Amino acid sequence: MRRARYVRLHVIVALLTLLVLIAANALFSSAYPWWLWVLMAWMPIVAAHTAWSMGLFDRNKEGS
Repeated sequence: MRRARYVRLHVIVALLTLLVLIAANALFSSAYPWWLWVLMAWMPIVAAHTAWSMGLFDRNKEGS
């Protein structure tokens, strides 16, 4: 449960940040969507965080 909360917070922060960046891009330089680079960099991090939350990186304690 605790891990899921951290992932949810991470996703909310990412979305809010991207909304701000999209607005800044629209106001200052709408010819090139540079915020997509931030999106492409952030999504693998969110995916890895989600995998951690699901326990995919936990070591198998039975074999230790």
